[in-house]
Amino acid sequence: MTSGSGTPGEAPGGGGEPAGPSSGRDDRDREWMDRALELAEQGWGRVEPNPMVGAVVVRGDRPVGRAHHREFGDDHAEVLALREAGEAARGATLYVTLEPCTHHGKTPPCTDAIVRAGVSRVVIACRDPHREAGGGARELKRRGLQVRTGVRGERARGQMARFLWREVTGGTWVSLKYGLSLDARLSRREGEQTRVTGPEAHREVHRLRAGHDAVLVGRRTATVDDPLLTARGTPEPRVPAIRIVVDPGLRLPADSQLAATAGDSPVWALAGRGAPTERRSELEDRGVRVVELPVTEPGRVDLDAVTAFLSGEGVGSLLVEGGGRIGSSFLAGGHVHRMHLFYAPRFFGDEGVPAFTGADVAGEAGETPEWMVARRAGYGDDTLVVLDRRDVRERLREAC
Repeated sequence: MTSGSGTPGEAPGGGGEPAGPSSGRDDRDREWMDRALELAEQGWGRVEPNPMVGAVVVRGDRPVGRAHHREFGDDHAEVLALREAGEAARGATLYVTLEPCTHHGKTPPCTDAIVRAGVSRVVIACRDPHREAGGGARELKRRGLQVRTGVRGERARGQMARFLWREVTGGTWVSLKYGLSLDARLSRREGEQTRVTGPEAHREVHRLRAGHDAVLVGRRTATVDDPLLTARGTPEPRVPAIRIVVDPGLRLPADSQLAATAGDSPVWALAGRGAPTERRSELEDRGVRVVELPVTEPGRVDLDAVTAFLSGEGVGSLLVEGGGRIGSSFLAGGHVHRMHLFYAPRFFGDEGVPAFTGADVAGEAGETPEWMVARRAGYGDDTLVVLDRRDVRERLREAC
């Protein structure tokens, strides 16, 4: 998901040109990079585990090639944009949201294609921390091209944060999504299924699911709401998300929608050690994968073990959808990197189920990380606020 049009912390001079007062070229570079970032977003749900990348070839003040990375394994954005530009690419400027690759993977190096096309200048938003693919800016400079890096870098890092986090840490990127009232309640009362947000916000939630490797809820949410947790709408995900329930005692009903559709797309139940054997057999017969993990206390699966297990299984990104107890526990453990909060213009009052349980969110030390607003948007009557953990964004900035 994009992180908004603001660019706090962007390095205006980048790695190829000295920083200095704002100029006409600076403004043009930012405008064309914004176009490339908008193109990149079109790869959402289709390119993972690759990053979303957009590219624009500009000759004079006119775009002659525009493209985005469309599908995992297909040609990269730079190659597609250069192909569209043809001979007009000679002497032109290429704007690309991620440093062009230098290695032979599923496709040849993009740096070779750029040099062959005769491009004279390359503007890059974000460096690539990948050990094999990175280093494109240095290679292009070595081969005589002008290179500028860091243009709209903050926005680009926000857009491809899931990919960058996996490359930098090897761990799973965790997003938390809530639909909540103005008084931060998830439903009208305990045990009652409540529709909080409207259809526009619901469509955005389905889009969010399409861009994550897995979607997770707690057992109470799975029982009360009986969700499918699938991405229904546009875009259709290239690979359906794994649907996960944190279920310490394996109490997920065998006739739930999740269990009943486990043969269509994967469903995992993360149970505590020593879960009832008969319940395990019942769920496994429906196609649910049951994984037993350590518990921190009765009724609570160790979330450190959960995130370590998911990382080991190659789950690059996880969308936690609730409820309040499991979401607050993820927050308290420092596992959440981004929050998507959909606020509905209503109040539920004291009987409502809280989205954030204070003791859990603060953790034992009573301290919470600092969050920064990455994006705001309206969806019908509802308002989305996207928040990123500041220390996470700073770590990505240092690495890229």
